[in-house]
Amino acid sequence: MTTTIHTIEDLIRILDDRPEWMDALRARLLTRELIELPEKFTQFVAEMNSFVAEMNRFVEATNRRFDALENRVASIQDDVGILKGAHAWSAALRETPFIANEMGFRWVKDLTAFDLWGLIDDADTSGIPTNELRSFRRADLIIEATDQDGNPCYIAVEISFTANGRDTSRALRNAGFLTRFTGKHAYSAVVGLRRDDRIQGLVESGEVFWYQLDPEVLEAE
Repeated sequence: MTTTIHTIEDLIRILDDRPEWMDALRARLLTRELIELPEKFTQFVAEMNSFVAEMNRFVEATNRRFDALENRVASIQDDVGILKGAHAWSAALRETPFIANEMGFRWVKDLTAFDLWGLIDDADTSGIPTNELRSFRRADLIIEATDQDGNPCYIAVEISFTANGRDTSRALRNAGFLTRFTGKHAYSAVVGLRRDDRIQGLVESGEVFWYQLDPEVLEAE
């Protein structure tokens, strides 16, 4: 049977009917690289998918390591913060007479935990949450002092390496408790090497006294 081709459509129809002719024509017109390109592309896609999966596993593993590292760094920072706070507290205890003096008072003594227990036991603590009483008993420092007329008073002191809003809030609260428990005037102070700028207003208003530790005092051990 003779096949006559007059148009491109005739050629396409014949090639559709005779796949082996299509393969022969493709082999004649295309290089081997082009003929093998679809298969190679499929192989390339498979390899890329494998590579992407491997990279995803690597990224996940790396992220887990970074998370562990971040947790470790955060833990170290917390430990350093505790050590710095303890160092500031130790230095501040050597400065208590000077703290009282700069506030215009005469230092008498630093109250112990037993002294604070006694104040609470003898006082009306109704309406005060248990957690706040516990926090008061753990105050950084309570100074018993006298004013210029010899009247007894108290100073509620909070100590931090960097004094912040939490310290001022605790100092003000503890001073309020001292006045309530003893009936005597009580004042608030924060002590540290540095202070957060956000407590500047309380310091300037006189609500809270700021006592800055000398870096040399922190170094003296």
